[in-house]
Amino acid sequence: MNTTELKNILTEIEEQLRKHNLWEEKRPHDKAFESNAPFFLDTMSFNQWLQFVLIERFRVMIANNENLPAKLAIFPYAYEIYKDERHEKMELLKVIYRLDKFFAIDSEK
Repeated sequence: MNTTELKNILTEIEEQLRKHNLWEEKRPHDKAFESNAPFFLDTMSFNQWLQFVLIERFRVMIANNENLPAKLAIFPYAYEIYKDERHEKMELLKVIYRLDKFFAIDSEK
């Protein structure tokens, strides 16, 4: 798995969140991370999930050489979340799509 490419994709997601003023300096409370719901949708926003769960966890996993998921399917949910802002969030959606494709392509190897 090309972790350099994955790191670049994660950085691009961060850049897009910052560009749209969606990057937060303050972490959600610890209880928010105890959710069992997909994307922690009952305890945090999707933007928070991207930042504090997906990006943070993947960066730790890469740094520790841990196994990453074989597949990922975030784009369909992101597409729905941003349905009223697709034009404004198109670059963010494209990067999330690339993230899904990165795992799909890698799992085919």
